[in-house]
Order: sequence, then C-alpha cells, then structure tokens
Amino acid sequence: MRDRVLVPITLLSLLVLTPYVVGLGTDRERLILCWIVAPLTDLGMAALSRQASRLPGSPAANARFWRAMAAAGLLFAVGDTVQLASVLATPGGSVFRLHPVQSLLGVLGVILMCVAGLRHPGHLWSRGTRIRVALDAAIVYSAAGVAVWCLLTRPGVAQAGAMGYAAATFGCGVLLIGGFLAVKLGLGGSSPIALPAAITIVAGAAVQAVGNALLPSGSIQGVTVPALLILFPCLLTLHTPRLHTLAVRARQRAPERRSGTRRRYSSLPYLGTVLCVAILLVVLLVEGLGVSAWGALIGLLLNVTLVVARQMLALAENNTLLDQLDESLAEIRRRERRQDALLRHASDITAILGTEGVVRYLNPAVERIIGGSVDDYLGRSLFDLIHPGDAARIREEMTGVFAVPGAKGTFELRAQHEDDSWRWLSVVAVNLIEERGIGGVVINARDMTEERELRERLRFQAGHDALTGLANRRQFTGRIAACGASEVAVLLVDLNGFKQINDTHGHATGDAVLRHVADRLLDCCGPGDLPARLGGDEFAVLAAAGAPGAHRIADRLRAALTAPAEIGDQRLSVGASIGVAAGPADQPDNLLHLADLRMYADKQRSREFAS
Repeated sequence: MRDRVLVPITLLSLLVLTPYVVGLGTDRERLILCWIVAPLTDLGMAALSRQASRLPGSPAANARFWRAMAAAGLLFAVGDTVQLASVLATPGGSVFRLHPVQSLLGVLGVILMCVAGLRHPGHLWSRGTRIRVALDAAIVYSAAGVAVWCLLTRPGVAQAGAMGYAAATFGCGVLLIGGFLAVKLGLGGSSPIALPAAITIVAGAAVQAVGNALLPSGSIQGVTVPALLILFPCLLTLHTPRLHTLAVRARQRAPERRSGTRRRYSSLPYLGTVLCVAILLVVLLVEGLGVSAWGALIGLLLNVTLVVARQMLALAENNTLLDQLDESLAEIRRRERRQDALLRHASDITAILGTEGVVRYLNPAVERIIGGSVDDYLGRSLFDLIHPGDAARIREEMTGVFAVPGAKGTFELRAQHEDDSWRWLSVVAVNLIEERGIGGVVINARDMTEERELRERLRFQAGHDALTGLANRRQFTGRIAACGASEVAVLLVDLNGFKQINDTHGHATGDAVLRHVADRLLDCCGPGDLPARLGGDEFAVLAAAGAPGAHRIADRLRAALTAPAEIGDQRLSVGASIGVAAGPADQPDNLLHLADLRMYADKQRSREFAS
C-alpha cells in the first residue's frame, strides 16, 4: 500500500527501532531516544485520529470514537513528556523507571478509549444472538483472565514491592481493557475501526500491557528490551488511524465490494483458546507446575467448556437454519411449480429474447396461438417469424428496447401461423437484461387477430355504405378536405325513375338496383377515383384526373346504364342525371352545390327530352 503518509511513518518506525536492534549508542542515549520518540508518536496518533474523525460520510458514533482516540493520544503525549523530563533531570541515569504521572496519564488515556468503545452503539440482537455473543465474550475474557493470572502470580512481582505490583496490575488492567474492546468492537457487529487498523491497535495494546506488567518486576534487565516494549506499541498505534482512513476511502471508492454476504462468525473466541494453551505451555516450560500453571490449567478448562457450549449452541442454530432452509426450498419449489403452471396454461405468449433478438425461452401458449412446438422457435430470430411488411418497423422499435436496460416498447405485428396465415399479435417488450435469472428482453404477446379484424370492419363501416360497399358521405367529404387548397373535380349522380321502381317492385328490388348502379359506377372509375353513395339514390365521384376525367366517367356511366338491369327475372331500365363541377377543395360546400345545380339541370333536360 503506497501512501504519502503511511510509507514515511513505516520508514521512520524502522529507523527508530534500528539502534535498539543493532545496539547503537549507550544505554543512556537509547533511553533518552525512547522518551523523545514516544511523545512525538503520541502527538502523531492524535493528529491522524482527528483526521479520521472528519472523514466524509463517517457515522457520528465513529467520529466520536476517533475524537476520543485523539484525546487519549494527547494524554499519552503529556505523560511521556513528563517521563522525558524526569529522565533528563537525572544526569547519567540509565535505569528504566516509569514516572507516576506518566502511569496515571496512561491509565486515564486507556480509560478514555474504553469509555469511547463502551458508548459505541451495537446492533439490536435477538435472544439467541445475545447468548452467542455472551459466550464468545466469556471465552475472550477467560483467555485474558489466564494471562492476568500468570502475570500477577509470577515470582518477580512479589519481589518488586508495592509499586511494582501496582504497575503490574495496571498492565493487566490494560490487557483486560484490550479484551473488552476486542469483544465490544469485534463481536458487536458495528466496529468504528476498520480491520487493518483494529489489528494494529489490539497488538499494540497487548504489547503495552505485557511491558507494563514485566518492567517493574525486574524480570527484564537493561534498556533495549524495555525501550522496545514502550516504542513498539507507540509506533503501531501511530499506524492505526491512517490505516483506518485508507480502508474507509477504499470502501467509498468501491462500494460494490461490500455487497457480498457478511461473515456470520468471528475467529476471536478461538484465538482466545489458542492463547490459553500457549500461556499454559510457556508457564510450564519456564516455571514448572506451580500456582501460575494450575491457574492457567483451570482457565483453559473453563475456556474449553465455554467453547464446547458455544459449539453446541451453534449446532442447535444450524439445525434450526437447516429446517428453515428446507422450508424455504420447499416454498421455492411450490412457487416454481405454480409459476410453471401459470406459464404453461397462460393465454398469452411469454418469451425471452437475447439482445440480438434470438428466442431463448418460450411458453407453450405459442403452440395454441401460432401453432408448431416450442422447440420450433427456440434459437430463431424474432425478425424471421414476423411479416416482411412489419420487419423493418419492428426492428427499429426493438433497437431502442435492446439498447437501454429497463426500456419498454409496445407495438403490433403479424406472425405467421403454421397454416401459412398471419395472426395479429399485440406485443409488450421490456428490457430486463440486468435482472437475475432473466438477462434478456421479456416479450408478452396477445393474440388480437379477431380484435384487429373487428377494428378494421368497424373502420370500414364508418367510412362505407353498408348496402353498396362504396364510400359514404363522411369519407367522401373527408377525402375532399384532405386535398387542401388544390383544385378537384366531382360529379354528382341522381337516378332517374328510381322511385317508381321502388314503389312498383318493392324495396328489395330497389336495393338490388342500387347495387347494380354501384357496380357500374365502380367499373367506370379508375384506381385513383373515389366513388361514393351519399344517400338514397344519390351517388358521387371524386375524380383523380380533374374535370376532364370527371366528364369521361359521366359519359361511361351514361353508356353503362343504357343496358337494362337484370334483377332476378326482371329487366329494369334506370337512368341517371349527372352534374360535374371543379374548384378549390377548401370550399367543398360551394363545389357540391355547383355540381348539384348542374345535376338538376341535366335532369331537367332529360325530362324535356322524354316529353
């Protein structure tokens, strides 16, 4: 880890420890160097802890903990400064003796850290979780108790007198406090310290506790080892806030790395058992089977008993979890069967497409709607299954759906049935490419062939005459309006003698005559012309070729109606009066009125000719 603060701290730590490791300088010089470096590291720890408390996005409880760490660092710095002054005030002194003020301020700093850890909020646990954490805490405390027992009952403590015993007790207190913080923050589920930083602070506290317990007893002679027992915890805790800051920033830069499942167990209690075994072996090797060894053995048995109880509880919890898992799996299987049944018997087609448009899943409804089997369609492109006239439009719409996760498209298309007919489908496509278990575009398609045919039939009926099939007045006037201001030509047709046919032969014959005239009118019109029945025996044509075209249609219609209409076994003659008019399409009323006048003029001429 390359960091502009952490790397210099590490290099400085190695530089400070070098004289003690290689034996440079006199004992006096190494003693003074120790108490010069100690307050400086305490001040550095206080400054870096203050920086950690101000991290953006840091919870208030975490910030409060690191502010307490900064305050503790200041207390340590004052105590170590007093110790330095005491050493400098004793010329030629090279004996390692802790000043009472230094010890007192050290105790206050540790208490401040302990209170901050105690006030840090934890999770609200269930009864089973509380029991499990309590057992884990008891295992850790029993290990710390074994260490305290062995430190306080070793022979050197009794020989050091009251001050030595008090200092050893203080060291053991630090060890117990370290165990307390480990339980509170390590097992509490809401530690304010990142894991790399927690390792350094726990290791530093352990070394400091051992040093405080061993130094006053006279067990360690000289300056080198005592100085290392003082400097090593100081240098470790100097790294702690910076390691925490780097870990928090790394999590903020890559939050997705925290999305994994949180580990549901802690190795801390088992490390406590390993510590008990190690302490017992060391005591047996150094002191033999004495008071310390018997106490360590009893503590180990208690520790193992707690571990066994913890494992029995874990087995019971695992059995409960397995039962819940079996029940959850059974519920999942029931849901899968229910979902499979719903899809199998659904009336709509459900499909999943890859982003390239290839069908990856299809429910059996496709067999009822467009025929074939599901296997006939899997692996084929959607665009190979739809009408060529719809392919370009659907491809364009689906491109937008494929491109954006969560995008939705709605459209209608024609899919080929196995009998080679075309079925109209109403389709809703949703891009669920990012959904687990889907990873594609979901298609829901409903058969709307009958609906489409009904819609087309209603649309046709809305614009056509029911009797003759020609355009009605609504479509005719709408077509004229659609021409805008351009010039158009229309002709109006009114049948001659139709009332007499209707009165004499009945309405059924009259209707047949109207259909006969409509057929002749269609024969006379071109593909661009619009013939219409306006009502009764009145017809009209919007001529595409203008006035000349309208006159040609009129001439052809007169000629066609000269032949009698064969209605059943009757031959009936019917004539027509026709008026042609041309003018701007944006004045339809004037145009139709002019054509109407000319049609009646033609009818008048026909009457005069007949008379």
